[in-house]
Amino acid sequence: MKKTIKSLSLILALVTIILAMSITTSAASNEPGITPLWDNTAIIICNVLFPDNNHGYAEANIMGHVSATHIEADVYVYRQEGSEWVYVTEKHAGIDDCTLTISCEFVPDNGAYYRADYTFTVTKNGVDETITKTKYKTFIEQ
Repeated sequence: MKKTIKSLSLILALVTIILAMSITTSAASNEPGITPLWDNTAIIICNVLFPDNNHGYAEANIMGHVSATHIEADVYVYRQEGSEWVYVTEKHAGIDDCTLTISCEFVPDNGAYYRADYTFTVTKNGVDETITKTKYKTFIEQ
């Protein structure tokens, strides 16, 4: 009887440890296979979009944790020319809230390869957390 109780206790302890590890090491991410462990930030989604032949957008949606008090975002857009990245445009935004959407509009050139560099700073309890992301996309006229 004592061996059964000890065995059952050991199994329960192992299951508890495994569950605790899986809970403490998980975080939301919009990138497959990547699990960031952010303290202030819940979700960041970045895209380079070409909804028609005349407009390009480098957009991002940032959601801080509920107690985040401020978010700053910067987006820089570049076009590749040969081996160089040529500056196209930029956009900056800030808000005293826990969510922010930023959209940087530009006129795309057919066949051009674009890069958008994003920098986000999310503030919670007076502590800043800075996160950077980069997205690439080629514009092909439709």
